Amino acid sequence: MSIVFWSSLGLLIYAFVFFPALLWLLARLSGRQHRRDEEHLPRVSMILSVYNEEAVIGDKIKNFLALDYPEGSMELVVVSDGCSDRTEDLVRESRSARVHLFVQPKRGGKTLALNRGVAEARGEILVFTDANSMFESDAVRRLVSPFISSEVGLVSGRSQYLDSRGRTENTGGAYRRYEDFIKEMESATVSIVGADGAIYAMRRELYEPLPPQFINDLLHPMQVVRKGLRAVQESGARCSEVLDSGTGGELRRQTRIMAQSWLIVLTQAAGILAAGRVGYFWALMSHKMLRWLTLPILGLLLASNVALCGRGLIYQSVLLLQAAFYAMALAGWRKEEGLLRIPSMFLMLHLAALTGLVRLATGQAYATWDPRRN
Repeated sequence: MSIVFWSSLGLLIYAFVFFPALLWLLARLSGRQHRRDEEHLPRVSMILSVYNEEAVIGDKIKNFLALDYPEGSMELVVVSDGCSDRTEDLVRESRSARVHLFVQPKRGGKTLALNRGVAEARGEILVFTDANSMFESDAVRRLVSPFISSEVGLVSGRSQYLDSRGRTENTGGAYRRYEDFIKEMESATVSIVGADGAIYAMRRELYEPLPPQFINDLLHPMQVVRKGLRAVQESGARCSEVLDSGTGGELRRQTRIMAQSWLIVLTQAAGILAAGRVGYFWALMSHKMLRWLTLPILGLLLASNVALCGRGLIYQSVLLLQAAFYAMALAGWRKEEGLLRIPSMFLMLHLAALTGLVRLATGQAYATWDPRRN
């Protein structure tokens, strides 16, 4: 039982402490920063797949039209995935020659809508975003600036999350800042293993039509890296969006994302190794797959700890820390803010990872989605 205890504890410490520390060390010893040139202004197509987004689509179009980028060099391609509300009418009412609406004949899911949008796009750089993600005025300029380097194939920006009152979310944001740090270190070493789906860009010639059950923001960096190019983080390119205030709604959303994420990693990992991208494979296993198994590992740690609690102070201390952590998570489950939200969000995200794996194993594939409600 002691082997189970120390092995599970060691895996958790490696995943959340040693792996980021090793990335930081690699970045300091041999990392490289990507070049930037904000005067590099290629033609851009912003691709937006929508389903019943009448609540936010007007603001999204206004946000697009106000961006600091040459008007003749940027278009917004909106693909309606069978909207049944006023979304399509609101897009038409914008009456902008830079906004193009395409309607899917039947609902097929976000990924198929993105495939359609790319097929209709005219830009050399594709920018992917969500209807409720509002870009800072210089976000696109910053996002495309690293493409001055021919070795860069994908650039991810960074989302800032707001609470239901429009204030910057600080508690859950602590975990996201930790994730942003890891992305920065990956960017400087092996390439990022996942893009921010609300704001990222890639070269059009690298885009491959995706099956409907795949999510683009996880698969696209893998495809870019397999082709020998870099996927980098540009944290100065920012957008903001309001988080779902209901934990249950966010859990369902994250479960859908995780089922698709497991499918991508399980089907793509061998190809990454075959392409000789060993460092990237290591980061993918450490940052994604091992983290997604956090809840079963925590279960093993707790069970073995209970069995060993009579064997000394160290086991009793760890058990006490675990009990305090779970108590805080339970207390913060229904809270929108505060320090107690951090452990509850941590467990919610990893519960979604485990539930997503179970859904995938039982043959429940996801293709369609509903917009996030705030």
